[in-house]
Amino acid sequence: MLEFDRGGYECICIFARRTSESEGWICLEGPSGKEQQIHMEPDWYRRVLLALPEEGIYRISQEGVCIVQLYLSGGQDLGERGVRFLDTEDGTQTDLAEWYDSPYREQYHFAPFMNWVNDPNGLCWFKGYYHLFYQSNPFGQEWNDMYWGHAVSRDLVRWTHMPHVLEPQPSLWRDRKRKGGAFSGSAQVSGDRMYICLTRHDGPLEDGEDTREWQTEAVCVDGIHVEEECPCIAEKPAGVSFDFRDPKIQNMEGKDYMVLGAALEGVPSILLYGRENGTWLYKGPLLQEHEPGIRTFECPDFFELDGKHVAAGAWMCHRDWEGRYQMTRCYIGTFDGRKFQVESQQWYDFGSNFYAAQTFEHNGRRIAVGWISDFYGEHRLRPGGAYGSFSLPRELYIRNSRLYQEPVRECYGLAKERILEIRNQNQVKGMDIPGNSFLVKIWVKGEQDFRVIAAREGKDTLSLVRRNGITGLVSTRKEVEGIHFPSDIRNVRYAELFVDRRVTEVYLNHGESAGTKLFYQEGSTGYLEAEFEEGGLERLEVWTMESIWNHKA
Repeated sequence: MLEFDRGGYECICIFARRTSESEGWICLEGPSGKEQQIHMEPDWYRRVLLALPEEGIYRISQEGVCIVQLYLSGGQDLGERGVRFLDTEDGTQTDLAEWYDSPYREQYHFAPFMNWVNDPNGLCWFKGYYHLFYQSNPFGQEWNDMYWGHAVSRDLVRWTHMPHVLEPQPSLWRDRKRKGGAFSGSAQVSGDRMYICLTRHDGPLEDGEDTREWQTEAVCVDGIHVEEECPCIAEKPAGVSFDFRDPKIQNMEGKDYMVLGAALEGVPSILLYGRENGTWLYKGPLLQEHEPGIRTFECPDFFELDGKHVAAGAWMCHRDWEGRYQMTRCYIGTFDGRKFQVESQQWYDFGSNFYAAQTFEHNGRRIAVGWISDFYGEHRLRPGGAYGSFSLPRELYIRNSRLYQEPVRECYGLAKERILEIRNQNQVKGMDIPGNSFLVKIWVKGEQDFRVIAAREGKDTLSLVRRNGITGLVSTRKEVEGIHFPSDIRNVRYAELFVDRRVTEVYLNHGESAGTKLFYQEGSTGYLEAEFEEGGLERLEVWTMESIWNHKA
């Protein structure tokens, strides 16, 4: 039997899966002996919320049900305390620093407590916190019907887990032949309210003409609960395929615009809507992409930055000329209220483990977060693991018609100890780095070739390499054999490598190009080795990085 103390929280959230063909049940017994019973049939899975009306010890028993995860929620100062995760066997409190301290879990990139995560959603600043919502399957490390997870932060770096805010439609809980749920969306803050817009999806397991996607709006007043969800765009425009999703709202020059990912008459398109008298009206395609092999745009974005307009979207099902899969494209140009004129374009991230980027603006900064995805099958399934995480928040700006992106300045506050500094040398002999969470800063001279090994397991390595003037990431993993990850810039003079267990993010020339790559390792000791041609290195520093979970109980 599972036991726990309420500890000032007001409810418990249980993610339960029925394991019996017959009816399963959960029973919560309170301190006074009063019971609350939940019968699962006909649902195969469900998020169960039960009130904890009195202080003291509670007990949970179940039959024919697997409790996948559970946490305490509600009560005062939830934004500071966060939810409290409990062990599913005995109910003891989970220490987050210990929970996250595994070879496959990032230490300073935000990731869910466990299981599947994908697109960042609803990024905003609201009532004293940065809010990060995200696509979540709390039941396993694979995609399934979608919930919205939620976390908040005061500084964009140290995050606090909050309760889930949206869940799949109830009809999906009991139908194994359909899929859907609360798909991706965005948030817009107006006064003391946060307005959320998202896609609802319902359809067969294989997408097709029976698939239906529509847009809904909801409101959040307290920064915790999302309520009053109702449809705002129920029907897709003529000629649009069943792909019709991921609304991103942006106010420009006093007018609200929405962009949606779609394919229009078979052409991948970012659709433009405008809000007039409270109603969203279709204006036509903002941008169309005629590159072969793209099924649709996903997770589009559209915003003003440094006197230009930027549109961005992920190319679903596309493989580029280097073999990279499902890259995200940025388009920079001008917008007159109806027509977007593209002047230049580029990849968002050359490492290709970066997808569904979403931006928001706060205090004059345009900040982006992307999903660290795995399209090459590199994930290693372990109990308590998580499939996916999120990039470091990146501050965006435009220089010379190019989108630059650097980690927000708050990230550098996690640099703990400088453990190496060399100048005007040609190599760093192989060195172990305890914790495998570190930052490498490299100042380069000239155009000489170099190789920096940032991760190693057995004979496999992940390296930042420059050969014949081309700088990029090179992984020797079999899953990415034959795939190349070059940047699209030359004259690299400065590089930063943020290594965090299975994730490496690279920033070249203070954000002129960025690349994200997965590289799983069994141990928690990092490795660094570097070799430069004669006269090619001016300076190299290595810093250990602090875990963002050390302050969490």
